[in-house]
Amino acid sequence: MTRTELAQRASRTTRAPIRRAPGRTAGVRENVAPTSRRPTRLATRLARSPEQAARTLGQAPRTLGGGLYEPRTARSVRARTVRRPVIRLVTRRSTAPRGQRVLRLGNMTAVVAFARSQVGKRYVSGGEGPGGFDCSGFTRSAYARAGIRLPHSSGAQAARARRIARSQARPGDLVVGPGHVGIYMGHGMMIDAGNHRTGVVYRRLYSGLRVERL
Repeated sequence: MTRTELAQRASRTTRAPIRRAPGRTAGVRENVAPTSRRPTRLATRLARSPEQAARTLGQAPRTLGGGLYEPRTARSVRARTVRRPVIRLVTRRSTAPRGQRVLRLGNMTAVVAFARSQVGKRYVSGGEGPGGFDCSGFTRSAYARAGIRLPHSSGAQAARARRIARSQARPGDLVVGPGHVGIYMGHGMMIDAGNHRTGVVYRRLYSGLRVERL
């Protein structure tokens, strides 16, 4: 036997035999689950203790029969939520609503516009237009454009109004004097049916007049 043959026999004698697991076929690899499917240590621990799983996931556990625990889901929490009614506080104001104030100002605009359109008309005793006016007939016709019905009398019209300070006067307010009425136009001016000489005239308030508001 040559030296080469002796060396090959010695290597086969000293090589350790390969042991195969029982039931495993030579040359066939076992079906090993991929890494992504293998359970982690945390998942294994949570599966063994549902109570620990609920606490880890931030959910309150719920006790079942036999000492078991079941985590509360978001749906079960919403089902147990009690909705409290919302209480709204309503504050009532003593002043008139904004819409009514705008309507009042709009009506006074109609009164002022009518008064301006009548300047130059002649004075007629007992007249309410359109050819001529006396003082109370003029104011009566002007306020009718705002839906305000007044008697044909300067004293009766003044009795229905309340006196205000000259600094608070607005266009459309009533100008009142002894036996006389007119319409305030702002900036200390008025329009009134003065007498047969003046007719319906635009002029400054003279002494002895006051401003009232209907």
